[in-house]
Amino acid sequence: MKNLLWLVALVPLLSVVIIAQRGTPTFAAHSVKVERIPSIKVDLSTKDARMFRTNLRNAAEDGVNFAGHFVLTSWGCGTNCNDAAIIDARNGKVFFPKELAGFGVGFEMWLGDDEPLDFKPGSNLLILKGYSPNELNKEHPSGGYFYYIWNGTALRQIKFVKKGDPKE
Repeated sequence: MKNLLWLVALVPLLSVVIIAQRGTPTFAAHSVKVERIPSIKVDLSTKDARMFRTNLRNAAEDGVNFAGHFVLTSWGCGTNCNDAAIIDARNGKVFFPKELAGFGVGFEMWLGDDEPLDFKPGSNLLILKGYSPNELNKEHPSGGYFYYIWNGTALRQIKFVKKGDPKE
């Protein structure tokens, strides 16, 4: 009888753990084939691309690092601020997703993570750890983990996991 009571008590707890784990996006669940592209010529035909040409060219030299045939790069834009761009290694076209235009950094320090952006060459999943650009100007911004999928031209948020304010 005791064993049955333990089983009845454990089943709901295990179900909650399994459901919570299933809900977190993983790199493996969003895998893509990585292409080997020996030379990447950055398309500098837009004003933004020309403005950041040195950062973009330097990143392109390191090769594909995101979503199969893309190069993701970021740089500082002030205190607690980063900008990022994504280069299509096939044709050099540069994308400046609004989700990465001035996102908040520093948040990852108290989360125990090293980098505000987490991504892999063989996955189109991008994880931003910190504050999205539209949160930074709020009095009480929501920070945490923002999960995005890159579709080749834009990011789409698929999940957000809020983390508490480090000042609280």
